[in-house]
Amino acid sequence: MDAPEAAEIDRLIADFAELIRASPHNLLSARGLEELEVRHLPEALAFARTLPTGRRLLDVGSGGGLPGMVIAIARPELEVHLLEATGKKAEFLATSGAALGVTVTVHHGRAEQLSAGPLKGSFDLVTARAVAPLERLIPLIAPYLGPRGQLHAIKGERWAEELEAATGQLGQHGLSVNSTPRPDLEPASGPRVIVVERSGKAVGRKTK
Repeated sequence: MDAPEAAEIDRLIADFAELIRASPHNLLSARGLEELEVRHLPEALAFARTLPTGRRLLDVGSGGGLPGMVIAIARPELEVHLLEATGKKAEFLATSGAALGVTVTVHHGRAEQLSAGPLKGSFDLVTARAVAPLERLIPLIAPYLGPRGQLHAIKGERWAEELEAATGQLGQHGLSVNSTPRPDLEPASGPRVIVVERSGKAVGRKTK
């Protein structure tokens, strides 16, 4: 699929922002709505552009579509699936995709339950933002990863502490660290992302 023009992406992002604001489902806090165009949407777009190409992707805990719907808008060559436990939010994601003309597949249910079904082991990429600390996130997402599958997790300033606490879970689930945020990364430079992958052997930590 051809990459969309920047103007088309900007239009769809603006339309998506309007859908979020018009929703009655309290998708974001009052502060989140204030920062929607200046922080959350640009951060999701920057994140989308870092993802590998030509992959099948699952966004876990999609909520109001940040970053999952933005990924689908900016990276239409990816097969994007959105997983959300709250019914009203899952409905919002499905109707928003249809309204925008963006192809997404929405799964309504809890991550720990759906991982035992047809979605198990079927994704090259899993993304997550503000779902859980890495120590609890790893057991949730590991079942979805196929061979060499990767988790791209957006994290906060204490990402290094989370990663240290998750060492045991990484080993238990056959995952290793692919990359971590640069120590000097400023918030304006984009989101802090930890990438872990399913691998046959452990690898050392690399810094982007």
